[in-house]
Amino acid sequence: MDFLAILETFGLPVAMVIGLAFYIRSKDKQTAKEQHWIREELSRENRENASRHEGILITLIDQQKIMQQMIIEIRTKQRTMIEVIAMIMDSRNKDDEFEKEFVYKKREDL
Repeated sequence: MDFLAILETFGLPVAMVIGLAFYIRSKDKQTAKEQHWIREELSRENRENASRHEGILITLIDQQKIMQQMIIEIRTKQRTMIEVIAMIMDSRNKDDEFEKEFVYKKREDL
């Protein structure tokens, strides 16, 4: 159909409505494509960020567990050293032979 024929047959308001309908239809298709692209792009980026954050969180939790184990190990060693020093100090006051026996026994345990 010719635009001028529609204008002569139905008048200017109907021709304007038809033109506006085609314009809206083309913009609606373009908007739908843009929205689809935005949804896909943002979804992909969100998935990547979530997996990256998950990896960081897992690493931090693992490091915290390792640090807790190291702290427990250091405290155990510290207590042992304090006990050894206390026993050595006590044994010096009592008997040199007891000190030698204790130190020798500890070396065998290692």
